[in-house]
Amino acid sequence: MSSRWVPKWEIQKIEINNREESICYDTETKLYACPKCGPECLKGGIPRSSSYFFNKDDLINHFLAHKYLIWEKKKPKEIEEEEEEEEDEE
Repeated sequence: MSSRWVPKWEIQKIEINNREESICYDTETKLYACPKCGPECLKGGIPRSSSYFFNKDDLINHFLAHKYLIWEKKKPKEIEEEEEEEEDEE
């Protein structure tokens, strides 16, 4: 048994907001991968960083959220200050 994931990508076409988009589906794990987060999947590779989903609906919602880039926005100042205090204590 191997401890390394070797995906077998299948490129599927879906329509999102009247546009045809290519998405990645791993036939081994039954996971969908976002090609915007990890475009390597479109070429059969293992993405360094990506988002994975168990169903198409969740992937579509994530795809639509890309225009907002919620996960890349800066953390609120209050949270940053708490983390700095914790580091100082160590």
